[in-house]
Amino acid sequence: MKWGINGSSDYEILEPSCGDGVFLEQLRENNHKFKSVTAIEFDDVEAEKAEKIKLNNKDVINTDFHLYCNETTQRFDLVVGNPPYIRYQYFQEEQQNEAIKVFNRAKLKYSKLTNAWVSFVVGSSLLLKEKGKIGFVIPAELLQVSYAQQLREFLAHFYNKINIISFEKVGFP
Repeated sequence: MKWGINGSSDYEILEPSCGDGVFLEQLRENNHKFKSVTAIEFDDVEAEKAEKIKLNNKDVINTDFHLYCNETTQRFDLVVGNPPYIRYQYFQEEQQNEAIKVFNRAKLKYSKLTNAWVSFVVGSSLLLKEKGKIGFVIPAELLQVSYAQQLREFLAHFYNKINIISFEKVGFP
């Protein structure tokens, strides 16, 4: 989070899959300054937990990120998060349709092998301001699997700088 904010106090931040609010808690605990934070969460129970975190200028929206991505006109300085790892076939039909729209906007092809984290990276990228930054926890398979090839190409063309931080030990259960 500190890397993304980098001393700024007027960033508009998006957390596209906030869960119970781990990143929101970090903003609060570390007293980071920002203009606003928008947190999206599909699960009602998790969104309620995130809503309870005391943080100024925070908006928790209980909806599907793909739908939000396709409907919002807002753009963000920073997008952070740990997107869900859900296979395409486990999406509800409406979620599949909205994810396909995200891919179409980015001029990418959506396949049945696509995982939710891929569409979250693409959709979040589309919601950045011109000099915006994104920081996501994503699997190392980004660098290896064939279904992520077009994502690698998209990222290489969309961003002027990409930093990959890899860990020797698993950081998340």
